Amino acid sequence: MKKMETLPPEQFLLAIDMRIVELEQALKSKQAAVRNVPSGLVRIVMRKGQLQFYKRQSADDAQGKYMPRSQDSLAHSLIQNDYDLKAISALEEEIKVLKQFKKSYAAKSVDTVYQKLAAPRRQIVKPVTLTDEQYAAAWLKVEYRKKKIAPEVQRMSTDNGELVRSKSEVIIANTLKNAGVPYRYEFPLLMDKNASDPEFPDYDFCNLHPDFYCLNLRTRKEYAWEHFGMMDDPDYATRAAEKIQLYQENGFFPGKNLIITMETSKKPFSTKVLKAVIKEYLK
Repeated sequence: MKKMETLPPEQFLLAIDMRIVELEQALKSKQAAVRNVPSGLVRIVMRKGQLQFYKRQSADDAQGKYMPRSQDSLAHSLIQNDYDLKAISALEEEIKVLKQFKKSYAAKSVDTVYQKLAAPRRQIVKPVTLTDEQYAAAWLKVEYRKKKIAPEVQRMSTDNGELVRSKSEVIIANTLKNAGVPYRYEFPLLMDKNASDPEFPDYDFCNLHPDFYCLNLRTRKEYAWEHFGMMDDPDYATRAAEKIQLYQENGFFPGKNLIITMETSKKPFSTKVLKAVIKEYLK
């Protein structure tokens, strides 16, 4: 598909936010660790393959007083405490640097140029990075030939007015819509049926129509979503396995760009799992 924007949206700020949270948690842990540890420095000497510890009274005390083996536990605590104090300083500095960067970046990001434009200019200008609304609108405009539903198959309607094949597909479609996730129903993906077998010619292609082809607006990443609703039927399960293998042979892997959900008559589809899947991959 033709590239719709010059520059994809930034992704590193989310990683920075997560890093700051992790740093702050580590900082609290280290601050708690040093509260009840006695102060003191330790000099370590290796003699005859054994570590010997010398307790220093201050930084000016270069030699220190020898600590017998009975004080090994204390020596280890003091050494750990010395590291923890240095780690606390480094953690505080890293948090400070990252927060300063975020503040500076927010003011100087290229996205601010578009954001500062008057409304009439925004209607004319195409920014280097489209807004989520602009990208979604362009993505949904893509035309494609939908897979035909046989007359004998029961049809059900989604909130978007699409005719789908099952109640589970209605639930998935409506949940995607409510979550603000753009999707295409049964969008055709060209697959090489002999991708994993070099003995066959490479012109044997087919279209696979995933139940849903979804877009993560934040990352601009696309996912094929297959829902297998009759996994207690042996023939159906076999066909599902063959379909998943064909996906994998063509570069679609579960957790990477392929979402797989399934159910049986005894284990129906869970809306809780559905929402968790959407949150994990599409938000």
